[in-house]
Amino acid sequence: MKKAGDSVFNKEYEIYEAAEAMLKKEEVEPGKLFEQFMVLLKHYKRLLRQIEIVTRLSDNQQMKLNKILERLGCYVSFQLFRKITDGKDKGEIKTQRKKLTVFFSDLKDFSYVSSHIEGEMLAQFLNSYLEAMTQIVIKWKGTLDKYMGDAIMVFFGDPEFTSDEDHALRCVSMAIEMRDKMKELRRKWYGLGFQEPLHFRVGVSTGYCTVGNFGSSERMDYTIIGSAVNLASRLETAADLDEILISHETWSYVKEKIICEPPHALHLKGFHHPILAHKVLNIKKKDKDSMVILNDDTRGLNLKIDFSKISKEELLAIIYNLKPESELKTTDHSD
Repeated sequence: MKKAGDSVFNKEYEIYEAAEAMLKKEEVEPGKLFEQFMVLLKHYKRLLRQIEIVTRLSDNQQMKLNKILERLGCYVSFQLFRKITDGKDKGEIKTQRKKLTVFFSDLKDFSYVSSHIEGEMLAQFLNSYLEAMTQIVIKWKGTLDKYMGDAIMVFFGDPEFTSDEDHALRCVSMAIEMRDKMKELRRKWYGLGFQEPLHFRVGVSTGYCTVGNFGSSERMDYTIIGSAVNLASRLETAADLDEILISHETWSYVKEKIICEPPHALHLKGFHHPILAHKVLNIKKKDKDSMVILNDDTRGLNLKIDFSKISKEELLAIIYNLKPESELKTTDHSD
């Protein structure tokens, strides 16, 4: 048995040792023994009450701590929150350079529309939109970096890394689901009295970024910086209504599972050379007969294609009237 010492249970140990010493005595008067054990019992009963009180206070403090952590968890991504609180690696976030897939989205012309909406209604409207989009981010296990008004920034590849292909595919799949969700939200907003339909736009790029803690001793921000971040932002700005533009590197990782238009060379602000961008159409859906179904209600597209009878190149040539790569359409978005 552990000896009494520097412990919160010192009193328990003292009572136990006293009782043990009494039992080891060779000659003890029966009346005296009973009296001493009654004293010990009284002390132990008092200690049990104190332990019960301390335990109850500890449980209440733990509940308060859990509620505080739960509220704090709303201000950081789920992955980061888990990394900090799981006790592994001391929750340290090391700044490092990694290849990530970066996502930017915003609502087209939202600044104009919001200027005609009262503050409370605007907050309700924006929060409902961000709630719907965030649930999709969580579903695809993206790291939600930040909200910037109606804009959303997400990245894949940190703090949980799988593979470059998986990061790109999950990111683009997430963007497609968000675009589908927007159709549902527009119908809901119209029913609530919003007469001007809102559309969103997305830019996605893959490349090396610096990820980790940035800020001061008073306030740190877990985020990413780098040319891939800038490219995703510029692609989002260049995108049209409900359009998803992805960089050529992102396309290289998803081309077998995502249907895209042939690339356009874009002149984007901050980039001194044309950037190849691919417009995402939909996820490839194949059955046992090599059939692919394309559905895009926004553009009135409803096709069923049998690739056992036509090659991808022949199909693209028919749909887009392909030109040689050297004559790819060039669009200037440098302003």
